[in-house]
Amino acid sequence: MLRIDDKPLRYFLAVFEAGSIRAAADGLHIAPSAISRQIAGMEADLGVLLMERTKQGIRFTEAGRLVAGHARRRLELDDGFAAELAAARGGIAGRVHVITGEGFVVDLMHHAVAALAGTFPDVQLSIDVGGTDRMMNGILKDAYDIGLVFNPPRLPELDVLAEAEKPLCVLVPPHHPLAGRSSCTLAETLDMKAALLAETFGVRKLIAGAESASGLRIRPALVTDSINVAMHFVLAGCGITYLPAFAVSRQLRRGEVSAVPLSDTALAHVPSRIVVRGGRPRTGAVRAVAELMAARMEAFGAEAM
Repeated sequence: MLRIDDKPLRYFLAVFEAGSIRAAADGLHIAPSAISRQIAGMEADLGVLLMERTKQGIRFTEAGRLVAGHARRRLELDDGFAAELAAARGGIAGRVHVITGEGFVVDLMHHAVAALAGTFPDVQLSIDVGGTDRMMNGILKDAYDIGLVFNPPRLPELDVLAEAEKPLCVLVPPHHPLAGRSSCTLAETLDMKAALLAETFGVRKLIAGAESASGLRIRPALVTDSINVAMHFVLAGCGITYLPAFAVSRQLRRGEVSAVPLSDTALAHVPSRIVVRGGRPRTGAVRAVAELMAARMEAFGAEAM
């Protein structure tokens, strides 16, 4: 009987999902050589090549894709068994893999994750941060159970578990001429030095759509793939940036920045969604985590705490 040990199977799935041994090792907090040894041993046991190293990176063989699918199914069975066992004990347990946009991280950690430990102590969270395209692809390929997405495309393959609309805001230093305004338009910010997020972010896609519709053009002083960098651009007094208020709620409460809602039609009501792949079985742990997010996070209407 063919039997694959859990450790090499989990390591290989991590490489398959991350796209490289180095990225998988960073995510698992182990040495790349440890992953390579486990995968080499599994290839020897199975008598097949699972992946090939090329100049462009790793290429997975057909056998490798089959093993990755088997690994996902085994993990789902393990999580399902843990959930059933917890239910038999009167509780909820299991592993929930979440992918989120960077803008949700502070809200997620301080409101949902902090509450999760006390409410469902047997639920283990795994959280990755990525751009909109990576999130959509990951959810559709079952690499993640839940996605937190700002301004996502509405796809028929996705189920929306919670949704709220918030304005995109221009973030300015406290003594900026726009600070304290109830709203402003994108056009009013065009002459100001601005930090823009990279094109992988939902915010950048949103602004690009508004620019196209209005004929406006922002000429950024800084382009970055980090909300933290954009935020510190404002904190340092270098200029402005564009973000939803919930992404910087702690800085707002401390009075370090001011958030002015943009009143342009395309920017005043922007959706944030909790999404899952349609038709994918949802364990009690997945349902519990999604419900906690919807109830506790400011992005989905919870009161600021």
